[in-house]
Amino acid sequence: MAHFNLPKIKSTTEEEGYFGPDSITWRLYREPLVLAGGLRALLLQVAHPSVADGVARFSQFKTDPLGRGYRTFAAMALIYFGSKTQAEQTAQRLNRMHSGIQGNTPQPYSANDPELLLWVFATLTHTTLEVFDRMPLRNLPKDWRLQFYEESKIAARLLGIKKSRYPADLQAFEQYFQAMLQGETLGSVPVCREVALSIVEHPYLPKKLAQVLAGGWLPEALCERLGVPVTAQSAQKLQRLLRRISWIYGFIPSTLRWNPAYHQAQYRIAKARGQKPRWMGRFFNFLSQKMKIPMGLS
Repeated sequence: MAHFNLPKIKSTTEEEGYFGPDSITWRLYREPLVLAGGLRALLLQVAHPSVADGVARFSQFKTDPLGRGYRTFAAMALIYFGSKTQAEQTAQRLNRMHSGIQGNTPQPYSANDPELLLWVFATLTHTTLEVFDRMPLRNLPKDWRLQFYEESKIAARLLGIKKSRYPADLQAFEQYFQAMLQGETLGSVPVCREVALSIVEHPYLPKKLAQVLAGGWLPEALCERLGVPVTAQSAQKLQRLLRRISWIYGFIPSTLRWNPAYHQAQYRIAKARGQKPRWMGRFFNFLSQKMKIPMGLS
């Protein structure tokens, strides 16, 4: 398969994928901490009218509202931690799937429209930055935010977001994102509220936790438009929760806390180099042959 023409952050092999062990992307996304922002990213996505309409009409959001979040993370794991071929195949599969999603809310759209692709990917990128700002990792370089954003251009291009459309640097990206948050598009039609509430009021998601995660992460005005409960203490409660998670997390040995996709990628690289894979890589490689692994490469 001919590889995509992507930004050259550094040279990587087929087995290392488009990011590789030395990337900031791997150092962030191997940490399950990123899931603390999962609800934020999901709610921001469906706050866009066209995304909400597509989710409502073309997915099982009423019976499985959190399934979209799981599938998104599974696909992104393959793009970030898969081989180059796996990343490309995943991107092409998403493109084919999205090409059949079309609607007219609030205007004619396709799920492959540049603006929608940019917004959905931007919610993941911005949420990652927010999570690790609030729950810092040890030994990250001071410019990790800048490095991560530059690396995000690789995934953006794989997903079909053109260079001319993706903000050129982190400052431009922040300006774009804040403009979206402060604008009138997000949460502007009833279907946004309908889909958002189906997520926040999911029976398997503790009600108080959902309120803290949603109300604490999102701007109050957007919460109001989406019907998400928010109090004056939501932001403070979220910050206390994140501090506790970060404190406990620090006591877990890194090998045990890193996600399966990272260990599977290390297994693939070790085998390609003729080296003996580490035991966690061998374990998850064996397990993946028997079942689908959450946060793993399938």
